[in-house]
Amino acid sequence: MRKIICYLLFLVLLFSCVSCGKVEDNRNPGNQDIDNPIKDPSQTDTPIKPPSNETVEFKVSLNYNKKTYIPKDSEKIQVVWSDDFMQHTAIIGKDGYAVTQLDGDFNVYLANLPDGYSYNPNIYNADNENPEVVIELVKISRISKGKGVLKNEYLMSTAGMYRAEIAKSQQQVFFEFEPTKAGYYVLETMVNVFEDTINPKVDIYTGNAGGFRNLEQSGLDSGGLSLKNGFTKNVKWVVKLTEDMIHNSWFFAIYADSKTGVYPINIDFSITYEGEWYVEDVVSKLMVAQEISSYYYCETCHHILSKTNTPRICPKCGGVSINTAVKPIQTTSSYTFINSDGGVGNYYGGVSNGSGLLIGASYKYNEETGFWHVYNNQTGEFGPVLCAKISQKCAYYEEALTLIESHGNKNLTVSNGTENYKVFIEESYAAACNSDGVCYVTNELKEFLQKFSVAQRLFFDGNGFVESTGVYAAEEDQWLFACGYYIEK
Repeated sequence: MRKIICYLLFLVLLFSCVSCGKVEDNRNPGNQDIDNPIKDPSQTDTPIKPPSNETVEFKVSLNYNKKTYIPKDSEKIQVVWSDDFMQHTAIIGKDGYAVTQLDGDFNVYLANLPDGYSYNPNIYNADNENPEVVIELVKISRISKGKGVLKNEYLMSTAGMYRAEIAKSQQQVFFEFEPTKAGYYVLETMVNVFEDTINPKVDIYTGNAGGFRNLEQSGLDSGGLSLKNGFTKNVKWVVKLTEDMIHNSWFFAIYADSKTGVYPINIDFSITYEGEWYVEDVVSKLMVAQEISSYYYCETCHHILSKTNTPRICPKCGGVSINTAVKPIQTTSSYTFINSDGGVGNYYGGVSNGSGLLIGASYKYNEETGFWHVYNNQTGEFGPVLCAKISQKCAYYEEALTLIESHGNKNLTVSNGTENYKVFIEESYAAACNSDGVCYVTNELKEFLQKFSVAQRLFFDGNGFVESTGVYAAEEDQWLFACGYYIEK
């Protein structure tokens, strides 16, 4: 790079000097000497010399498991040195080195890889002062050939390097990550930004091994390495797990756009363990979810049954199809969610008296199911299960409860700063939500919603944020602000 620029400057100066030569000045017909006369550049005291063509030996080798990797006879591994103008290539020889003569600053990557290995193609560079590069290879833990599908994902439980083979446009390869140790985990795609021909994308799901999947983020293509205005944007996604969450499953789909339209393509990605996780700057008690768990339901009437001592016959309708629930809320097309005041509910909760008052007496905890239900005080019958908006926004927030706590605001720390519900909401209960962003209301969730409403002053002597919308509640009933239920049409 520096050689080219210097040489161009030399040519410009040389041509400008040659064009001068000996000049006849019409204003001085006698051609007598004047101050600072123009001279032939060949007569200058310090003639300009062209730049030298000296180059430096640039070398690249591969390293795996602290040893130099020597390519097999069948492997022709090509190294690329690339700058803003051109590319230079060389094959790694039997001595383990690829060698070339260069002058300048270069990004260094491999045009092809040894079978079964990967690396990070975006972190290596070389220049005249540091011309030798050692590329660290990583053994691929699994090569997934595009057969993973939702609810039949490739299972992973350890950190490592993985590869998804994408056979065609819009094809997704699904993975399930079930870590065995608490802490920070990072998923990051390793697509070459300098070739800039492939843009990886990731869909993030939460759920459980029983089959429930909730789409958390779609088309994620940010957080990782990329070039400004480049086509390739690597994905970097962080998962934070405490001890009570290590048996949760995390699901994601890998897919990619191709600038050239050529498939199949490989998307290498790593899952790394970054260390233990502590909730930063929080000295309050970290609240742990204990009551949200799997349960059973009747396929005939959708009656919810507790996990323990589940009867063979539904006590409500006599049905015999008792199955494990795969969603926190079991719904069909004949169910709809209350979201307007029609005499039975207003916003996302509460039976009202027509004046927007949330009436807590209309609900009761059911020991049999472990959830709160709509309750008929006159007949003593339990109605639909009460549910709360968690992973999607409710009527009173621009964002979901899972997203309201940004760094420093401690929106999920309640009870005068003594209890932190960040993991409780963002991880445990978020994983229990269905596609509507709701989950069933347990006693512990009701307790959180009540404390949260008090801390945020949603109802505050007629001046609370929720009250400004025309919805009111007694002190003990304000937890209903985020609640609702499904009813038959």
